[in-house]
Amino acid sequence: MKGQQHISEGPTKTSASKIVVVGAGRAGEAILDLLCKDARFQPLAIDIDYSRVRAMREAGIAAEQASGSDAAQIIPILKGAAAVVCAAPPAVTAPLAHFAAEIGCHYVDMCEDLSAVEKVVAEAGESEFCFASGCGLAPGLVTLLVDTMIKEAPDGADITAFVGVLPAERTNRLGYGNLWGIDGLMAEYVNPCLAIENGEIVTGPPLQNLEQIQIGSESFEAFSTSGSLGDLAQYYHGKVQGLSFKTLRYPGHLDYIRFLLDDLKLSKRLYMFRNLLLNGLPKIERDRVIIHIIDRNPTRPQHQTRLFDAIALENGKYRSAVSSVAAQHVCAVIDIIVHGLAPCRGVLHHSDLTMDTLGRSRYGHTLLTSG
Repeated sequence: MKGQQHISEGPTKTSASKIVVVGAGRAGEAILDLLCKDARFQPLAIDIDYSRVRAMREAGIAAEQASGSDAAQIIPILKGAAAVVCAAPPAVTAPLAHFAAEIGCHYVDMCEDLSAVEKVVAEAGESEFCFASGCGLAPGLVTLLVDTMIKEAPDGADITAFVGVLPAERTNRLGYGNLWGIDGLMAEYVNPCLAIENGEIVTGPPLQNLEQIQIGSESFEAFSTSGSLGDLAQYYHGKVQGLSFKTLRYPGHLDYIRFLLDDLKLSKRLYMFRNLLLNGLPKIERDRVIIHIIDRNPTRPQHQTRLFDAIALENGKYRSAVSSVAAQHVCAVIDIIVHGLAPCRGVLHHSDLTMDTLGRSRYGHTLLTSG
């Protein structure tokens, strides 16, 4: 990020909107990377880990060490901010949303945990500011694509979204690596799954409903995971026949995960499961994102597939596909709510973020015209 050129279009930096990004890990860094190139925004990185703060400062980004869940530390920082972005673990989302409501600024997060999202919705209440939870890839872009397919489908839509964030080349027996965020992965693998079956909302355990699926010339396994379409399931209850989400992995992945969680009983010692994944999985930047959505409506079945690859950088490294996609969506939402590109107050639901709305932002337009 060092030495980046700012986008000249728009206001000067002195009139730029202050955007506080809490969490300077992979997700936060990707968001900051985009915001720092845009003269309309003045980003400030916040992290509890000073090594990350130092890395941000060395890259020429304003950064401070603070906890996003500590009122005494974060409220003074939020003063004068147009928006705050939570790119930190789910435990930070609810308190940070509360502080945003208290101080009076827009709020955006990338949370996949349904219970945490419910707390954010409660904080939004009747606020004149916008609260957008679950932005990024899935939920986020995938939610928009599914919502669009539902709106364009005849009655009786029966949709399954298959999404995979995978190493570009298979590695180890899991066929997986530390690609984005271990906390988000754990939430997907251990929390209940919300879906629609026969027009009714159902809740089921994760890591079920295994199936093999062919996309192009490759075979993958797919199984139910939590978090990605929960907002849409509640919105479309009684309006569609079916709606479900499945994660794509290289064949054999689920069996090893079940061995860890069930046979070794790490589901009852999640701190051990987290440490095992965090310390055992290789960190991988050269990844790919696969989005495959199927509507089995007998009247007019349809499907779409989008593929995103990691971006090769000049220094020989890669910017991961998942970080690029997630950050583009988050920055598009920031752009939309801060610059009034769509009417918004209180909760911004994914069903409110149409293709047209997202396309009004330069970030959303880039995202929708690629892949």
